[in-house]
Amino acid sequence: MKANKSTSSDSGVTTNRGRLIATNASLRRLIVSAYGVQDYQVEGPDWLGSERFDISATFPEAIPKGEKYEAALQIMMQKMLADRFKLEVHREQKTRPVYGLTAGKSGVKFKEAPASDCDSHSRNNNGTHFVGTCVSMDGFAEFLARRRRDLPLDLPVLDMTGLQGFYNLKLDWVPESKGSGERKDDVPGVRASASGVTLLVALEEQLGLRLETRKAPIDILVVDDAQRVPSEN
Repeated sequence: MKANKSTSSDSGVTTNRGRLIATNASLRRLIVSAYGVQDYQVEGPDWLGSERFDISATFPEAIPKGEKYEAALQIMMQKMLADRFKLEVHREQKTRPVYGLTAGKSGVKFKEAPASDCDSHSRNNNGTHFVGTCVSMDGFAEFLARRRRDLPLDLPVLDMTGLQGFYNLKLDWVPESKGSGERKDDVPGVRASASGVTLLVALEEQLGLRLETRKAPIDILVVDDAQRVPSEN
């Protein structure tokens, strides 16, 4: 484990059967992986996202297979971060502004996926084109949260549709244009483009879904303490 002083913007974190390889990764990203949370759920000093590290670690314990693998790996990563960075965290709920994913006024424009489709789950996102097979609304909200740069406001996205099933979804949009174009509806910052519609508009026109600004309690992982320089191997 060592600090990465390069100016490269490329970074990656991969795991395979108990081996962790991180290249130019921030401590914030490692915390997200170790605790199974979203980036917006981590609260701590700015340097968590700016300091970068290279890590090669092999966890000595036998890694269970199947459903228990991810949980076991996260526990080992948490221990590593506590040992090397002296990381201390606690969880709490805080009320924050969010986008609530809701059904539009005319209802959704998709149907529940056939059981045969749900033998497997897949999501393919190529830029501004999304195709999902057997996707839950909670999973779709997580996808939208990762596309926040295509939304007028940088807010978390929470599923508030009340839909509990799995669905086949297709969505196409163009990047958000915040400074030009004609207003598409009464939502501030939502504008049309000559080549297509923005993500907010596409959601309603193509899927019958809306993103509404609300306030909601969010589970937050608060970083109480961490060392900027990790301990030696």
